[in-house]
Amino acid sequence: MNSGPGGAPDLRDGRAEPRGHVYADRQSRQGKARKIEFLLGGKEAIRGKDLLDLGSGAGLISEYFAGQGARVTAADRDPGMFGVDGIECSRIDGAALPFEDSSFDIVVFNHVIEHVGDRPAQRAMLVEIDRCLRPGGVLYLAVPNKWALIEPHYRLPLLGALPRGIADALVRRFRHQPDYDCYPFARGELLALVRERFRSVRDVSAEAFAFAVEHELKGPLRSLLGAVPQRVVSAARGMFPTLIVIAYKSDEQGHEG
Repeated sequence: MNSGPGGAPDLRDGRAEPRGHVYADRQSRQGKARKIEFLLGGKEAIRGKDLLDLGSGAGLISEYFAGQGARVTAADRDPGMFGVDGIECSRIDGAALPFEDSSFDIVVFNHVIEHVGDRPAQRAMLVEIDRCLRPGGVLYLAVPNKWALIEPHYRLPLLGALPRGIADALVRRFRHQPDYDCYPFARGELLALVRERFRSVRDVSAEAFAFAVEHELKGPLRSLLGAVPQRVVSAARGMFPTLIVIAYKSDEQGHEG
């Protein structure tokens, strides 16, 4: 369920399921995991916590967090993709998550919600995540921006912003897939949907940008982007190719985590 190049339909019981989009490059996944860790508050915010990697794909993000001392559970609609020993990977079948209420301190939902289905399906998944989080628990959610100049899964310009019928036609014509199976967000849409379940929601896209500039870029590009004033970066969040929010579940007294 993680993002990556467009794949072929998964045929089960004679019908097409949402297509898998999986990254299995260790270096890029570990870099992504370090960014997630930073945005969640660093190693101390992870160590000793029950963490669900929801849409775990090959399992490299799960592996990283287990190495940082988290108690990691992975889940994916296709556990056969998972390749990390010593970590449980549960199968997701339909909208319900196979976990008890209040099972996790942290849920990492990294570039997965766009593959869940349309807005009602995405809303239902957030309800399930809320159910599985403990009071005071934290959700990390990253999703492609529908206004991204190049859509990340099919590498077509402005694909996420086009009407669904046009997007389907372009995917059929240029990527030989039956339809456009992703549902990305504009920034306002994402914040509104997450706030239906989580009263405290932080947009950390600007912090992620700063982390990427410092740790992932080199040379003139790093110098150029590093010189951009923070107020300009914050104002441009709605145009970033990836939108990232952290949401906090209320604790038992009704306070935010």
